[in-house]
Amino acid sequence: MRGRIILGTIGVLVAASIVLTIMTWLGSPVEFTLAWLLIVGVVVLAFQQPFVDDGGMWPPEQRTVLQRGSDVSRLAWSVNPRTGIVGHVLVARVQQVLRRRLARHGLDLDDQADFERIDALVGRDVREVFGRREVRRRDIELVLDAVDRIPTSSAGTASQER
Repeated sequence: MRGRIILGTIGVLVAASIVLTIMTWLGSPVEFTLAWLLIVGVVVLAFQQPFVDDGGMWPPEQRTVLQRGSDVSRLAWSVNPRTGIVGHVLVARVQQVLRRRLARHGLDLDDQADFERIDALVGRDVREVFGRREVRRRDIELVLDAVDRIPTSSAGTASQER
């Protein structure tokens, strides 16, 4: 890069001296020729300046927002410590966990035909927690304890996995 600048500067000086010599030979005053060479040089340098930045893409990339905390901390904040009422986000997540665990045993939380088997597996109170208007922290603890008690594989599912 530095070599290009030096070579370009030498080329401009040689061209300017040639123009100065020719204009002086034609009878133009030296100061007049130097002034015009200076004006032409400034105009050429001004047009070399990129006035519009063409390097970026449009539309610009959106900034990525760094999220602070984690899913666990967001779920923890969905429990009101004063009243013990649990937010709908946590209730939905716990219900998803229960549904997945019951699905491994071929049970559906919404199917009335499976209610007896679900009640035998986790207890009647667990199934009724999600139908309440307000779910409390102790209800979520009850559901999570019941989910922990569900066997991870049964005889039917163990043979299907092989």
